[in-house]
Amino acid sequence: MIVSSNYPLIRYTGRWCVSDTEAVSTATGSYAEFAFSGDTAVIEFDINDCVTPYPHVYISIDEGAKVEVPLDKYIRITAEEGNHSVQIILKSSMESQQRWFAPLQSKISIRTIEADEFLPLPPDTRPLIEFLGDSITEGVSIDNIGVYSRYGSYMDMVYLNDAVAGYAWLTAKALNLRPVIIGYGSLGVTRSGSGNVPPASQSYPYYKDGYPAEPISADFVVINHGTNDINASAYTFKQAYQSLLLLVRQRNPNAHIIALTPFNGTLAEEIRSAVENFNNEWDDSVFYINSTGWIPPSPIHPKREGHRIVSRYLSDILRRKFNL
Repeated sequence: MIVSSNYPLIRYTGRWCVSDTEAVSTATGSYAEFAFSGDTAVIEFDINDCVTPYPHVYISIDEGAKVEVPLDKYIRITAEEGNHSVQIILKSSMESQQRWFAPLQSKISIRTIEADEFLPLPPDTRPLIEFLGDSITEGVSIDNIGVYSRYGSYMDMVYLNDAVAGYAWLTAKALNLRPVIIGYGSLGVTRSGSGNVPPASQSYPYYKDGYPAEPISADFVVINHGTNDINASAYTFKQAYQSLLLLVRQRNPNAHIIALTPFNGTLAEEIRSAVENFNNEWDDSVFYINSTGWIPPSPIHPKREGHRIVSRYLSDILRRKFNL
């Protein structure tokens, strides 16, 4: 049987725009899951508007090893005859490619899935944690060039990016939370990001240009912005940061909101002041975390070990603060 993208037995986690023709995401770390009976499943993707290098996905079967592959029009999964589960994660994209306005040059777009029979997935009852950030949050340049230097082009940075190795994904995993990661390169609260993504407050309520995102009522929201706002005045930055806090609160009325400073210390005092002002004005309890000093300020994009260190610090603080 062949089912469309909005088939009820397909589960989407992350920043997905799902219709009866396709399920689209441009936010790395978004993933889709399904279960099937048989020995083969075929996933059809829409790659018509994508440009090379295509985004990469991780595919795992029965919670086994994750295998990285570039997107293609069809990806076939084979296994022994029986019941199986599949997870497809948008692992990495080129942040410089168009990810906001049509036609989307860098996206994952699931059109159909074919299998003998589809099975219900076990419920995922984990609390939701949403991460709002920039290229660091989406795991850009997480690997050294290493073996990839043979490609000899910045275009092949897609190999070096990995949302699943980033602090956001690792923190959610450590705390047994369900991750929703919204990170776009160069993005800030006062500036647009790569791929023409609008500033944080303007892009947060949308999947992509013209497509409003339904609020998910997250249990936790971690904001890690400021690195790319270094050229804004303190006043402009604080006003924009407080506007984002208000928007996050409106869309997640019961969430614990965490304001996490950039790891290189950028605008840490301005963020503290913005959080204090917001809490006083709105009688809120946004939790401020100063991450300065957790890892060295250079490189600005932490490598895998840097992300692991950040995750350990952040997980420990959130575990104690919220009894996780």
